[in-house]
Amino acid sequence: MGFHAFLKQYDGGGWRDVYKINSADEFFVAYDQTKTLCMTLQRGVNFKEYFRCYVVGQEKVHIMPYDPRAPFHERYVQNPPAYPPALLARVERDARTLCKALGYDLNTVEFAVEDGVPYAIDFMNPAPDMDINSLTPTHFEWVVSSMADMAIRLAKEPPPAPKPSWEGFLGGRRRSGTVSAKSIKGR
Repeated sequence: MGFHAFLKQYDGGGWRDVYKINSADEFFVAYDQTKTLCMTLQRGVNFKEYFRCYVVGQEKVHIMPYDPRAPFHERYVQNPPAYPPALLARVERDARTLCKALGYDLNTVEFAVEDGVPYAIDFMNPAPDMDINSLTPTHFEWVVSSMADMAIRLAKEPPPAPKPSWEGFLGGRRRSGTVSAKSIKGR
């Protein structure tokens, strides 16, 4: 994997239990501190661009330029530069895909972009920070409006019970001659 890397809780938030690792020795020291926590080791991404995306209803995606290195109150970038449309389209598509795979109707997905490639580095946040003071009023308004729209839509048209299917999600097809629960039931 190489260094630098990050050791972090698989479902962490707020930089809780996150260790920046620069060597094998640092890895083992950090790992020993985690005790029974389920951890993920992730390669460090030397990013130029960084995006935090709110995803609502597995469809609506709000891409926010973000700087995790800045002081907390300055992390949402004001007046960001123009980004290549293809990069933003990829970030939006990947954020939506992750949320559909996870089944999250509300989530934040963070992408660090290295050499034009967005890497999803934090994507299991089904209860993200929604404080107006950290989001900024513009982003806060988008989140509240999108959540309200989703709640009203779901109240009027409850969704059918989910039928998880990895084959359907991954686009695979059952090969002829394979057995399914449905085919067995009909025997």
